[in-house]
Order: sequence, then C-alpha cells, then structure tokens
Amino acid sequence: MVLLKPDSHRALGAEIVLVPSLAPGHPLRMAETRAGPKTLLAEFLVYLGAELQLSKNTLGAYRRDLSRLLQDRSELPDRGAILRHLGVLREKYAPATVVRGLAAIRGFYRYLHAEGYISADPAEGLLGQKLEQRLPPVLSERAVNALLGVFDGDDLLAQRNRTILHTIYSSGCRVSEVVGLETHSLVTDHRCLRVVGKGRKERLAPMSPAALELMRQYLAEVRPKLADRRASRSEDRLFLSRTGRPLDRIRIYQLLREAAERADLHIPVSPHALRHSFATHLVSGGADLRVVQELLGHASLATTQVYTHVDQKRLRSVHEKFHPRG
Repeated sequence: MVLLKPDSHRALGAEIVLVPSLAPGHPLRMAETRAGPKTLLAEFLVYLGAELQLSKNTLGAYRRDLSRLLQDRSELPDRGAILRHLGVLREKYAPATVVRGLAAIRGFYRYLHAEGYISADPAEGLLGQKLEQRLPPVLSERAVNALLGVFDGDDLLAQRNRTILHTIYSSGCRVSEVVGLETHSLVTDHRCLRVVGKGRKERLAPMSPAALELMRQYLAEVRPKLADRRASRSEDRLFLSRTGRPLDRIRIYQLLREAAERADLHIPVSPHALRHSFATHLVSGGADLRVVQELLGHASLATTQVYTHVDQKRLRSVHEKFHPRG
C-alpha cells in the first residue's frame, strides 16, 4: 500500500489550469480489474479512513464530492469528463466547493494510479489558483464575556450549555473535538482536556479555572441526570442532549446562534468563530505563535500564521516600539 497525502484544498483554486501535455481526452487506460467506479471509491474511502486516519466529516466530504463525479457511471471518467464536471461545478457551486472537489478528484486518481488500477492519471496536472482565505469574525473580549454569561440558569441544560461555551473559548477546541470528548477526557490534576484532533492526534488543551470548575460541576451533578434519561447508558461521551444521547455538532452550532441572539450580538457566531477569537486574543496578549499552534492542534505553523494578519494593531505597536525608525 502506497501512502498518499490527500490534496489540501486550501492550496488549490476554482480556476482550472490545463497543462498542455495532458489535453482533454487524454486516454484513461484501465489495468486489468473488474472493479467498478463505486467499488473503487469504497476502497479509496477505506484507505483514507484506515491508513490516513481522516475524520468522519472529511470522509463524508470526499464521498459527496466524488459521488458527484462518478454518479451511475459504469467506467471511470476520463480527463475530458473530469474537466466538464469541474465546469459544471463552477456554474453551480461556490469556489471553495470547486476547490474541494478538485482536491478529492486528484487524490482519488492518484490513489488508483499508485495501486495499479489505472495505467495513467487523467487528473495529473490540473491546478488552480489559490482561494482568498476568508476568516470568521473575531469577537471582542467584551462580546465573549456577554456570550459566556447568557446561560445563567440553574436547570440542567443551562449548566450544560454554559460548560460547553466556556470549554470552547477556554481550550480553543474544534467543534468536532468538543463533541468527541468523553467522561475521562478531563485531566483534573493538570487542569486540561485530553483532546483527539485531526488525524487522530492527541493533545492536552489547558482550561481556565472557571471552565474547570464548570466542568467538574457538570460531571458531578448534570451529566449523571441527563444520562438517566436514556435507557441504555453505554455511551461515554461527555456532553449529552436533553434525552441523554451524545450531543452532535449541529446542536452546538444552534447553541452558539442562540447565545449570540441572547447576547444581542449582530454578527454570525459559530464554534469556529469562538475558537478563532480564542487564538486571536492569545496573540493579542503576546503569546508566542508556536505555543498557539500547539494549543490549536495545527500541524503546520503556516496555518497559525493567519493570526499575525489579524492582529494588525499589535504588529504596529511592536514595530513602533522596537524598530529603530518606528
């Protein structure tokens, strides 16, 4: 098995560039195999999950993007069909969707070529321009404080919601990481959470004293009562719904929207916006970028460097203070 790193859709764009030596209609010669496109797609998804440890959400995106291309075909699309498909995507979908679709197609055909299912890669040489990176809004510290204080009741769901909001902002966790937390994820002695991030990589995410206290109360008083509402109590997931089932990411998105409305914030607020604000506030406070990288669980410092562009005010003040002609 040849390990292949999937394309990063952030590095590709919606404008498809054709390399002259690989023109449309480039013949797609299949190796001797009876496997149909859907079977090959299933094998590719197993490879992504088992070998590359991609998340369920990422696997779902690959499945959707490639199913659009393959549909009910009995044979794999050749280069001309791929280009026509990308043209249709550009007419119907946002640039980011086209970029992601192109990344999925390239990864799929590269896998088939490496495994010997096809003798030539028809997607080789399809490049794109970089997309302009769109960032979520940054909440001010005052806005964050208002958001964290909206669920101030003593009922079970208010206590749970308050704990979730404090957990996201205190730890900077992704929404997928929050829903994946389990009852044993809290490391009380070190005041942190054991988080499983992208690629199944574990990291320790520190928590504030306030968030830690809320988490202790939730585990001791709230979660057991929510768990009692379900007949089967085999789940170890940390955050539960009103019926005792594991909370999903959609409910947390809804929770953030509800909190923003209660706090009278007139900007879109999502779990990622709260994570983005967590990182921005750290950088604004003088945190080293590599420390922020570790806290966010970024594999590359390049991903974290976006926060140097966000905090222009601090960059100007540092320049004025330390540059000889500042």
